[in-house]
Amino acid sequence: MVEIKKNGFMLAMALIATTSFAESFSTTEYIKVSGSTPLYSTIREDVPSERCYDVKEPIQNGTSNGNVIGAILGGAAGGVLGHQIGGGTGKTVATVGGAVLGTLAGQSVGSKYNTPSDGSYRVVQKCETVYTARTRQVLGGYVNFAKFKGKEIRIESDEPLKQIPVTVTYSY
Repeated sequence: MVEIKKNGFMLAMALIATTSFAESFSTTEYIKVSGSTPLYSTIREDVPSERCYDVKEPIQNGTSNGNVIGAILGGAAGGVLGHQIGGGTGKTVATVGGAVLGTLAGQSVGSKYNTPSDGSYRVVQKCETVYTARTRQVLGGYVNFAKFKGKEIRIESDEPLKQIPVTVTYSY
């Protein structure tokens, strides 16, 4: 009760001092909050995870049967075709050249069809990173509501408020 009289006296003194020098004055009043509502933000995150799976791979045993067979057959065919061209010493050069070119071509074709000679395979684990989208709600603050002289006041804050300061200007 003493506090109210003291505040009232201070307000009256401020009013008298202000009225003698100005045509208006301001004061701060604290209005009781009638309610607070939380404000949420939605955050989207890409969460990485590793996905692994097994893959069958042929075991290369070091021999390339397809390459060897292709080279032999290609060389023989190239030599026969080369022998059909030219005459005398040119026939020999064409036969040797055909055999060399046939060997290279046969080796190239044979490597495309190269499979493991014993048909064995091994299981190898392959892994990759995959991202899964996840959303979550995060508290961003509060909207505080109060009524002052018939008007609704809304103030955002980090936490719920009990009172809202309002600056009131009196003019005469």
